[in-house]
Amino acid sequence: MASVATRLYSGTSKSSTLPRETKVVVCGGGIAGLSVVYHLAKFGWRDIVLLEQGRLTSGTTWHAAGLIGQIRSSEVMTHMCLESVKLYESLEEETGMSTGLKICGSVALAESKERMLDLQRKASRARAEGIECQFLSPPELEKMVPWIWTQDLQGALYIPGDCVANPTDTSMALAKGAKQNGVQIIEGVRVESVETCESVSASPHQPGTSQMSIFYQLWWNDVMWAHELGMKCDPIVKIPLHPNEHQYLITKKMKEIDTRGMPYIRDLDNDCYIRDWGEGFMVGGFAVKGKPVHTNGIPHPAEFASLPEDWDHFRPILDGFLKRVPAGDKAEVQQLFNGPESFTPDMAPLMGPASESLFLRPLVTWLRLPECSFFVPAPYFLSSLFSYVRGQYKIAFPGAEYHTGRKLRCSPLYASHAAAGAVFGDRSGMETPKWFANMSDTEEYGFEAQTGTYGKPGWFDMVLSEYWACRETVCAMDMSFFTKFELKSEGSEALELLQKLCPNEMDMPVGHVVHTGMLNEWGGYENDCSVARLSPNYYFMICPSFQLARGYRWIERHLPSDGSVKFQNVTHLYGGLNVVGPRAREVLQKLTETSLKLSEFKPFMCTEIDLGYASKVRIISITHTGEDGFVMYIRCEHALHVYDALKAAGRIYGIRDAGYNALRWLRLEKFYPYWGEDFVDDATPFEIGREHRVKFDKGVDFLGREALLRKREEGPRRHLAMFPD
Repeated sequence: MASVATRLYSGTSKSSTLPRETKVVVCGGGIAGLSVVYHLAKFGWRDIVLLEQGRLTSGTTWHAAGLIGQIRSSEVMTHMCLESVKLYESLEEETGMSTGLKICGSVALAESKERMLDLQRKASRARAEGIECQFLSPPELEKMVPWIWTQDLQGALYIPGDCVANPTDTSMALAKGAKQNGVQIIEGVRVESVETCESVSASPHQPGTSQMSIFYQLWWNDVMWAHELGMKCDPIVKIPLHPNEHQYLITKKMKEIDTRGMPYIRDLDNDCYIRDWGEGFMVGGFAVKGKPVHTNGIPHPAEFASLPEDWDHFRPILDGFLKRVPAGDKAEVQQLFNGPESFTPDMAPLMGPASESLFLRPLVTWLRLPECSFFVPAPYFLSSLFSYVRGQYKIAFPGAEYHTGRKLRCSPLYASHAAAGAVFGDRSGMETPKWFANMSDTEEYGFEAQTGTYGKPGWFDMVLSEYWACRETVCAMDMSFFTKFELKSEGSEALELLQKLCPNEMDMPVGHVVHTGMLNEWGGYENDCSVARLSPNYYFMICPSFQLARGYRWIERHLPSDGSVKFQNVTHLYGGLNVVGPRAREVLQKLTETSLKLSEFKPFMCTEIDLGYASKVRIISITHTGEDGFVMYIRCEHALHVYDALKAAGRIYGIRDAGYNALRWLRLEKFYPYWGEDFVDDATPFEIGREHRVKFDKGVDFLGREALLRKREEGPRRHLAMFPD
């Protein structure tokens, strides 16, 4: 049960309108919160209350630009946009209220060859999703949009189904639809605190406050105030979100240009979007370097708040507009609007459970399913300072890295790798060598690691030499970025839990390792991991770096309620070191008395050994590359010693360091797909070549079993495939 303390402050509501008990509270009356309550009510949920501290849409919704683009970075996000368009089309008929939806199309411009390649990739993905799009040559674009300067363009991508809508009108239509289905929407109520507890406290509150009891442990938090409100929760919930300035220019009606019926423009090479606005223009964009606001807290009240105009910060966007629309220099300024807009560290939406009671912007359709799959904020993103340092708007090339918010998580080998010329990348917040450059080249190739490229990268030959060293001699790779969990119990409870969560047979002999997925109720992947059995009731689990928060939450929510299984995240306790290549066993044998002969230490085995002066090094005879060798998990205080000893022992064999790019190259050619990179939770084992890791006959009704049996009968609708050069 959760207790929500609220304060009435605006005079628009009376305390008698606040119910004492409810099942669901949605905090925030912007378009996201209103969409949540609308859909919950449509799905048959009842006793839903939406609380808005001011008036509906008065946070960030009212000044949104209203652009609806269908092509997104993932299949899930693309489907969300497609469903949104269908919803906005049907809302007017349902509620009698217009959403301002206008299917006008959009045009994405490519000034550079790299941007043209980017658009070609997006078009390929769009067509696979059934989205109509076509490329336009500069003359074709000029015919469609005569006021655009096209002389410097490579081409453009036209998406005829893209739309614009009025965010405020759409929100009000959602509000009416929600009310028609029983949702209670209360304005002028500020949430002061949220406490998760077994029973609601009856203690008196400050004058002017009241308290609500929520019997479903679910409540949703809308956008800009999410971080601030999370800090008022008991226990505290840290939400990585921070407002930055978002400016756009509105011009007066232009006699020289007719903008009516024209598609809106995305000029990403010049950091701006351009749409029609009352026979003039709206011109906006998100600065490459964001400008954070409200760093000391959001002022209250903050209804329909705006910020002082900042022409200097807006200048790059204005320059882009004047370059693309030559007649724009004759436009008269009606307003330069500046308002707060919220950003996450990676620019992706926050969706999913932030605590047992608090959800962030869920995909509500998922809530109808027995088990819900969500994006979970990672713990290393939870600093408010980190959020606005990372906040930036830029289309990244493959392999591009963030410039800001770095060195947040470093392995115990970081300094040694830096001295050896490592060019680092950010893998879930962990500084990880991508490749090793000559010391004189580190700065040059370090810059390329940050920017990325669509062409042949400058690091190609360096990674190629690391690749061949892994195939022919021996290499050392830092694997500290992997997520590491431990499960243990007094009896067989840990085994029983794993048998339920995993489709593979987990009752393997002590000292063995099993690769397995963890599936949800519809047979998709929640996790993909390697599990080592260290003793009959003690398991060590290695998961992708992306699973640090999500994988932990998935396992935690399935733990026995009696506390019989002890579950711990030990990622920070162990460094990881991969020793790869045909000489790996010979090199490691010099450092231990334990026999590492292939006849005695076969693949997919594990044990703890003394290595050099370090004791209890967990060594596993897999490398995640398909090559011979071992991955070792070493207590952090011993990791540097083991690394130095390894390099000394391997000197006569020509041992060298290798980075993640070499590992990726090796695993791809062996067709070892990784969760979070090559597939995600919508894939089943039958679609990615993992059906041999599903044991229907193991005598356990594991999660997803019934769904997989149905899918086996139906046959897969797609296959993950590799296309060699």
